[in-house]
Amino acid sequence: MNEFDYGLLVFLNQLGDSYPILTKIVIGIQSQSLQKVLALALLWWAWFDNEGSIRQHEARERIAAFLVASVGCIAAVRLLAATLPFRLRPLANPYVDLHFPIEVGDWGNWSAFPSDHAVLFSMLATCLFFISRPLGLIAAVDAALLICFPRVFLGIHHPSDIIVGALIGIGAGWFIGREKIRVPLSLPAFALMRWNPSAFYAGAFVITLLFTQVFAPVTYLAIETAKFIRTLASL
Repeated sequence: MNEFDYGLLVFLNQLGDSYPILTKIVIGIQSQSLQKVLALALLWWAWFDNEGSIRQHEARERIAAFLVASVGCIAAVRLLAATLPFRLRPLANPYVDLHFPIEVGDWGNWSAFPSDHAVLFSMLATCLFFISRPLGLIAAVDAALLICFPRVFLGIHHPSDIIVGALIGIGAGWFIGREKIRVPLSLPAFALMRWNPSAFYAGAFVITLLFTQVFAPVTYLAIETAKFIRTLASL
């Protein structure tokens, strides 16, 4: 663990020891989904705002492109985490003199770098910022304080996991928001919305719900399917 990560984690450990109520609040935030629901609400606010205007059409282009790209982005991040050297999460690292208020659980099986939460929710905040600065700022505060900070405080991630993840998300959000990128990405979504609005909104509901879970159910399904195929191949 580098000095920057270790120094900040030591400070947060001491802060938690000095203010037990803060630790309880952070655990409560991490264990609930309200902070992710807030991000989702901001996205749908932006989708329905300025009804019938040119501004709304551009906002919907950005959101549709973002949702399509978020699936590819999380796949790329998971692939990156799988190919880079495995990085133990702070709460699973027995070689550092730190203690955390939650159990290791399944966290020990996943590489810490980079943070997929930081990638996706920073990407969302960037998308919303180009649609509406107030919405983008609220999403950024939500991502920083309610989604990313608890993950460092509780030892789920190193600070550098979050910082790099956020930079990837901001860069991806800016790139996807460019007209030459967002227009072709959003075309299939608009075509489906015109052809069958019910199918479009049902699909958008599923994708945004999976987004709040950082596509974890899809990841687990893919991993278990791959294991099953390997088992069959070895018979």
